[in-house]
Amino acid sequence: MREYSESLQALLPPQARQYRTLRIVFIKPSQYDDDGYVIRFWKGVLPSNTLSVLRGLTEDVERRGVLGDIAIRLDTFDEVAQKVPVRQIMRWSRQSDTKLVVCLVGVQTPQFPRALDFGKQFRAHGIDVIVGGFHTSGTVNMLGDQDPDIQELYRQSIVVVAGEVEGHWGEILTDVLNGQLKPLYSFADDLKNLVDIADAPLPVTSPKTMKHFARPNFGTVETSRGCPFSCSFCTIINVQGRMMRERSPEAIAELIRRNYRERGINFYFLTDDNFARKKLWRETFEAIITLRGEGINITFMMQVDLARKPKDFVRLAAEAGCSQVFVGLESVNPENLKSQGKGQNKVEEYVNAIHEWHEAGVVVHAAYIIGLPFDTKEQVGRDIQYLTEVIQPDQASFFMLTPLPGSEDHREMRARGEWMDPDLNKRDSFHATTTHPHMTAEEWTAAYQGAWRAFYSKENMVNILARWRHNPWMYWNLINVYLWYKNAALIEKQHPMVAGFFRLKDRLARRPGYAIDPIPVHLWKRTKEVCRLFVAWARFIKEMEEIWLQTRPRSEREIRFFDEAQRIQGEIWQTLRIPEWQKAYSDAKTALPAKVRALLDPFEELPSKMLLSRHDLNTFLERWGDLQSKIQALHRSWMWGEGPAKKWLEHLYALHRDTWQGIKVREWQEVYSEIQGQPPSRLDRLYARYDALSNRIVCSRQDLRRFWGRTREHLSGLRFWQIQFSGLAVTCFKELLLTTAFARSLFASIRRKSARMPQP
Repeated sequence: MREYSESLQALLPPQARQYRTLRIVFIKPSQYDDDGYVIRFWKGVLPSNTLSVLRGLTEDVERRGVLGDIAIRLDTFDEVAQKVPVRQIMRWSRQSDTKLVVCLVGVQTPQFPRALDFGKQFRAHGIDVIVGGFHTSGTVNMLGDQDPDIQELYRQSIVVVAGEVEGHWGEILTDVLNGQLKPLYSFADDLKNLVDIADAPLPVTSPKTMKHFARPNFGTVETSRGCPFSCSFCTIINVQGRMMRERSPEAIAELIRRNYRERGINFYFLTDDNFARKKLWRETFEAIITLRGEGINITFMMQVDLARKPKDFVRLAAEAGCSQVFVGLESVNPENLKSQGKGQNKVEEYVNAIHEWHEAGVVVHAAYIIGLPFDTKEQVGRDIQYLTEVIQPDQASFFMLTPLPGSEDHREMRARGEWMDPDLNKRDSFHATTTHPHMTAEEWTAAYQGAWRAFYSKENMVNILARWRHNPWMYWNLINVYLWYKNAALIEKQHPMVAGFFRLKDRLARRPGYAIDPIPVHLWKRTKEVCRLFVAWARFIKEMEEIWLQTRPRSEREIRFFDEAQRIQGEIWQTLRIPEWQKAYSDAKTALPAKVRALLDPFEELPSKMLLSRHDLNTFLERWGDLQSKIQALHRSWMWGEGPAKKWLEHLYALHRDTWQGIKVREWQEVYSEIQGQPPSRLDRLYARYDALSNRIVCSRQDLRRFWGRTREHLSGLRFWQIQFSGLAVTCFKELLLTTAFARSLFASIRRKSARMPQP
């Protein structure tokens, strides 16, 4: 393994000495959407680690004087959240004493078309362009530089970098200044002899770039590179190798300490492909634990495999501040796993592995591939149900199996001449780009989208959050994640890992070959899109309010009070045989005349009323007695003849008569007077309801939804006189109160996170 080293001084010829400044523009390209627009958001979520790594390498080159007395100026742009100022960059290139180079970095396969278009623009103005990332590295390593993509870069005089540039970056920058750039810099020919990163310069985050992201206190760092496994769909092992190479624990600790004190970074995504296979995992965790002893309380997420962990791995990870692990489940079908060389995954061990993380207080994020060889549309649905009900990860990201250049799958498919979509922009793991043996492209896409809908359904999110309500910090962290993920996948229609918040569309930033819409046309299209987006957001917020109502954390005293009230109300409901009454009335509604339904409908919501006090009990019994009187009066004055309606009414009357005689009012009143615990909040009083079928108290928007449903029916039927305007005012007030309460709780959780963030 080669050690990291570069000469301290570069011999610069006269051509280079005409420059006083080397200006390096790092651009992390985005990709195009299906309509040809560049995908960009108002706020990004996951910042690019490559930008930070290259910034650190460049500052190291300047610090060591590799380029002599030539100053280096850096500009970084992450296009997923920043507009790249192409014209301004071109103006920079015209400064006489400045040498400008544009580096298109971290380019993955779906971003390659956008990177190529950038390169053509800059080369047309004589600007040097360098492109690197997993696409060029994987292509050169697995297919050679005769591949059409690499040849196209050569034709455009765009410099290609394959592999890692630690130990070589100063050499490349020297060639930039000397005007001696080579067509190809390949540093990964021997995957068993890659550069040792133990003492490589540490990444440096750009505060200017991070202002465009939702969490400026978010940092990324790779503590190691490589992965010992041999999954056939993976490109990592063919670019970074299968031998683990690591930064020293001391270097990681120094990076965290510096970022915490200078920039307030207290959350990290450790981008190692497989942290669990590091040799120095224990030392790294212990170094971070030591930092926590200094008051540097960071949290982090990391990627690990599902193979058996070393002893104490999970415990030490949690002690170090790990809040989430990203695990490659890939499938719950053993045949699928075997077909992809994923032998380290044992489906029968999934539940215990995830349970171990849960016991340590760590959220589990599962990566899952749709479209493996043994998948069918129906089987995918069953597998996702098994995933949610049995495996029970807390978060999931779904991907469509995609042959990426640099993977064994891609090389073998190409050798066999199998069809692959030639548009690399679609090789993003959420388009069908190959022929599947059991599904059409439409079925495959439907199965993929169905997986997102099933996992992020209201029911599954309720179940997950209910498991974490004992941990408010993790609970609210998951709420924030669900807001991000469901919005991205099911509303913005982008994969969450490349998405942000609120999609932006630059009219002029469109893929070559697509027409540029006139301004009025573009504005009209965007207006309709934004209106639809806001409507979808409103529905989504209401769904999240419902989830919050059902799962929100409560104190022990509140829980004790609810349990006792629930027990008493269950006894009352059984005595009054309310579940039977509900079923009988539901069956009778269709047979009863409209006038009779109008008399009884107000009582339909009565069985769901929650009784939390003696006053609630007395009010309920009074209304229940009124119902008895109405049914009795209807029974006596029935005038609609014999038939099913009369039989149902007689059944309702008999039920009410028999149960009313057996009530124990005084006993119930005394019990309510003795309930211990903390009385429920005003929020619970407004939105709590009793579910007679499950015999439990739930907080829900169900009554509000029922009211809006009836109101819509009246409006669509032009029955304006049937709209309850007093109820409309009350319902609007309840909606406003609920939204305000949810927003306050959400922002309070964000403020609590920010309060843990030090001031730089």
